[in-house]
Amino acid sequence: MKTDPESSHAVQPYESSRFGALVLNLGRALLHVGSPAHRLESAMHIMAERLGLRAEFFSTPTALVVSLGDGSRQQTFLARSEPGSANLSKLADLTQVMDELADGKIEPEEADLRVRAIDQAPPRYGTWLQILAYAAIGAGVAPLIGGGWRESLLAIVLGTICGLSVQVLSRRLDRSRLITPVVAALITFLGTLWCGFDPHTALMPAIIASMIALLPGMDMTTACRELATGHLVSGASRLAFAGMVFALLTFGLIMGGMAGQYFVGPVDLTTASLRPPWLLPVGLLLAAAGLMLLFQAHKRDWAWMLVACVIAAGGASLGVLMQAPVVGAFIGALAVGLSGNLFVKFTGRPGSIMHFPGLILLVPGSIGLRSLATLLGDDVISGIETAMLAGMIAVALTTGMILASVLLPPKTTL
Repeated sequence: MKTDPESSHAVQPYESSRFGALVLNLGRALLHVGSPAHRLESAMHIMAERLGLRAEFFSTPTALVVSLGDGSRQQTFLARSEPGSANLSKLADLTQVMDELADGKIEPEEADLRVRAIDQAPPRYGTWLQILAYAAIGAGVAPLIGGGWRESLLAIVLGTICGLSVQVLSRRLDRSRLITPVVAALITFLGTLWCGFDPHTALMPAIIASMIALLPGMDMTTACRELATGHLVSGASRLAFAGMVFALLTFGLIMGGMAGQYFVGPVDLTTASLRPPWLLPVGLLLAAAGLMLLFQAHKRDWAWMLVACVIAAGGASLGVLMQAPVVGAFIGALAVGLSGNLFVKFTGRPGSIMHFPGLILLVPGSIGLRSLATLLGDDVISGIETAMLAGMIAVALTTGMILASVLLPPKTTL
């Protein structure tokens, strides 16, 4: 059912209530899959206009405020939620429902039922596949950030332990709040012991790759984009959250490293082993498969996520060759953004299917190795410098994504 936005003043109260439930449930569902404020509010505005509703929205990572109606007849609703994690299959399914509603193929009541069913559906990939995702990502990302075959092998072991620890700790709310420092300490401790007995393995590429899902780089980049698009409350709160996660990771990293070095002494942090030519393409295949599982994407999206990983790796490599990680991050984000927008134009599905895996590889590949290594080395000055570099790279990623949307505006989608 299509409705002219200019005729929204003629919508009857019954219709406002009838369609308002759909808009509110859609907002909750998008909040649960981790949609940033600019994308969530834009999608809800579009759907409200298509349904002929006067509506205003305000979102943060943990809450959504929806006001429907006008003047004295305005109704305001508040939806609270824990910070959502990316779920690309649910996002794609929600997009399909909204497109069918906009094209008049389904009625609002059916759309509302489908939105709620999608929101309440269990994870597409269960516990053991999630653990496998951490192992695959660890093995795949290690060579992308300078590791060799030894670091990849260690990343498989540490990634499996990381995934298992996350699954165990997340079963209870009180324990879930300790995931970041506890897992960082455990992974660093075990990795240090491994490198103590195998001095030819570099510690940092392996532990960064194994913990990439816990790093706050994506949150930092999303926060910068929200701030750049005028969503100040959401951006500031997300940025503060990313800073706290990074602080907890750092604490766990230092404690685990100190404990491990107590038993085996100092270990090599960055001098990686030999990287065979075949390791990089195999790593990209494994990284794409692991990210598909981690982000709960449809299996058919693995090929597109692989393309995004290849583009991101190319951008990061260009930055290394130019000895300018900020420029590499900008070029990589621009390329990922343009490819994702082309994907939207030709398929009508969410650009996040390509944006998420591309960006998550760009962030740690550019800054993770240097920043964490300096923190472990107790070099305060270099730590401050790399913290500033991290901020500049987040801004570069944001600028690249925004420029991609200007150069190649995607079809309106969730």
